[in-house]
Amino acid sequence: MPSSQLVVVLVGLVVILVAARAMGWLAEKVGQPAVVGEIAAGILAGPTVLGPTASGALFPHEVRSYLSLLASVGVAVFMFLAGLELDGSVFSGRRRTIPVVSTAAYAAPFLLGCGMAVVVLARHRVGDGRHFALFLGCALAVTAFPVLARILHDHRLIRTPVGQISLACAAVVDLMAWAALAVVLAFANPQSGGYWRWAGLIPVMVLTWWVARPALMRLASGGTDQTMIVAGVGGALLMGAITEWVGLHLVFGAFAFGLVFPRERRAAVESGAQVLSAVLMPAFFVVAGLAVDLGALDATAVGELAIIVAAAVMGKVGSVYAAGRMVGLGSRTAAAVAALLNTRGLTELVILNVGLSVGLIAGPLYSLLVVMALVTTAMTSPMLRLVGVTAARGADQTAPHEDGAAVGGSPPGRGRRSFRRAADSGARQ
Repeated sequence: MPSSQLVVVLVGLVVILVAARAMGWLAEKVGQPAVVGEIAAGILAGPTVLGPTASGALFPHEVRSYLSLLASVGVAVFMFLAGLELDGSVFSGRRRTIPVVSTAAYAAPFLLGCGMAVVVLARHRVGDGRHFALFLGCALAVTAFPVLARILHDHRLIRTPVGQISLACAAVVDLMAWAALAVVLAFANPQSGGYWRWAGLIPVMVLTWWVARPALMRLASGGTDQTMIVAGVGGALLMGAITEWVGLHLVFGAFAFGLVFPRERRAAVESGAQVLSAVLMPAFFVVAGLAVDLGALDATAVGELAIIVAAAVMGKVGSVYAAGRMVGLGSRTAAAVAALLNTRGLTELVILNVGLSVGLIAGPLYSLLVVMALVTTAMTSPMLRLVGVTAARGADQTAPHEDGAAVGGSPPGRGRRSFRRAADSGARQ
């Protein structure tokens, strides 16, 4: 890299950090999670507001590849942290509620997205129509687990039944989303001759579970915090490189490594990995925002945006509310869970960037879907206020155990600590 480009990259990264922090602070002041402001900062840096000339001068094309590289590292670390947050204790006592609500939360918007791809968004189709439709379904069905945890923390609902059920369902929906996206990429991967590499995933996964996981557990019993941070981040990047090589995206490997990482050293690893993620993730927002050009959209696209947002909200909120009532949740609890699972945030942007990078969607539709992610995430806090759910009222709501007993308070022991760490992690994302 020439010295002049290095200077531009370093200065640009500082500008990104300051802008993302400022916009995140403004978002928090108006009752929104910081990620809403950070996504908005990325869009403001793009051609929609600054115009292509000013945007190109601020972030020249010759340095954007370096920013994309930094953003990819930030996304890998973020996905590792997301996998690390999933804890089995969150599912205890809700073996009926969580599967029903989670399936509804994913299936309904997924089917609506597939249908829209055929009927409403056919002019945006790129490549094979089946792959395009399946990807649109994935894009509408996702829920952002880390942003959800942040919202629950801000509303002091993290240890209430509403918070517990929402976190558990969001975890399942996230797993469904990544699994579905992996299948779509498996069939739509444009890399010619790359399918044979998939066979290599089997021994890699076996070694990860049966060799790397026990080794990490032994390391966790005596290793220092710095050693565990290096093992966590390094392992996430390595697994990300493997899944990228086989034709998937790096997010899958990093997420999977977070799932197998020892939970007993999670707090120490999170403290270090979150610093790296906090520095590099703003670059991801800007890289994502540079591809958004709402000024190039026509009148038809405005109507399409309205339909996309309506389908995303109705598919998620309507299905979750109906499923919640069916399994015995109170009306306010079901409405609150529905509002919370409508959060898409950063996870949505990651999926959209995967689709854009592999050619499943093009720029105009990408821009519409980014706006949808921003709008649905920003709707969450007002919707909670609308249904009247507060920390006190949320704690009063009940949800049935398998034996019909009420679920309340917070789970004992490690589960309680898990929720607190999830809230703290979400607050930083």
